[in-house]
Amino acid sequence: MIQRIISGILGAALFLAIINYGGLPFTLAIGLLTVLGILEYGELIKKQNLRSQTQVQLFSSLSVLALIYVITNKYGLDSLESLRIGEQTLALMLIISFILIFCGELFRGDPEQGLINGAANLFGTVYIGFMFAYILLLRFIPGNNGLVYVLFTVLVTWANDSAAFFIGINFGKHKLSPKISPKKSIEGSIGGLGGGLLGAAVLSWYFQKPIGLMLVLGCIVVVAGQFGDLVESVIKRNAGVKDSGNFLPGHGGVLDRFDSLLLSAPVVYYIVTYFGAYYL
Repeated sequence: MIQRIISGILGAALFLAIINYGGLPFTLAIGLLTVLGILEYGELIKKQNLRSQTQVQLFSSLSVLALIYVITNKYGLDSLESLRIGEQTLALMLIISFILIFCGELFRGDPEQGLINGAANLFGTVYIGFMFAYILLLRFIPGNNGLVYVLFTVLVTWANDSAAFFIGINFGKHKLSPKISPKKSIEGSIGGLGGGLLGAAVLSWYFQKPIGLMLVLGCIVVVAGQFGDLVESVIKRNAGVKDSGNFLPGHGGVLDRFDSLLLSAPVVYYIVTYFGAYYL
């Protein structure tokens, strides 16, 4: 437990410092997490007797991150146009990924497993590579809002995870989804919502944002994060493992630590960039 606490504090402090710095260091950090996450995912689907096209996943995911960084620097970090081009880049790379992955399956000539393997690899590219890219896009929102909302998303997600863990361990009695994640409880889920909303309220005061709207956004972050946690639990359940890896001692792998954020970051990004001008 002590090792878990120490490694968690050090890891969180380093990640928050890199978020605050932004720019190339943050892009490289997201790139590293993407690589580790894809490698973990590759091992997970191999345990399910599926072939991993790791090279294609890495190529597509890292290309997206590199293009987003280049685009935001060309058009300037204060331009919404750069974000829209970043979204178009994601769509283009999705098509390219689809072609590369299924061409690879066609060349293997295995019709019985081709569709399943292709779908599993395309899912991994989107779930890990593209979702991590949305964390980068969120940080590159014009002005100070990029820093504000990426910190809001990360901290509310962590508050949700921490509260859900504490309440679930001490008071959890009713299973949330016993077939997918036997240790998760309804009490833990409700506790996570309470912790996330408390974090949202504190951050609303700190960042001087409307508390009502930030509580709504915080609720959305918590729901998306808990759903993302269950998605990763399905992957691990099918692979028959407890943790996705051993990235942080006592905390599991990259996917274990960032599964909630992978779903909440894209949701916050679209809410802030498409509706934020009017409300946030």
